[in-house]
Amino acid sequence: MKNLFIYHLVANVSLILYLYPWMEGYISTEWFILLAFLHAFVFHPLVDYYRLLALGKIEKDDFAKMWKWGTLYRFKYYNSLTFGA
Repeated sequence: MKNLFIYHLVANVSLILYLYPWMEGYISTEWFILLAFLHAFVFHPLVDYYRLLALGKIEKDDFAKMWKWGTLYRFKYYNSLTFGA
């Protein structure tokens, strides 16, 4: 996932997939909060891990570090993730 556009597409389309039903009233606020929590603390760190791995910024052994500090480890590479720098 070296392409910056593909990374943002994968990371943010899933957000839209549960944001839209909540705004239209198809799912309750409790489900929306649960899905937002899962997105922020499970799905997005996985996507970030694979992007950083593809860019060569981290090793395969760093997988556990994505959750060790409550997903704060990935913010060390914020510029690489967001801007591709």
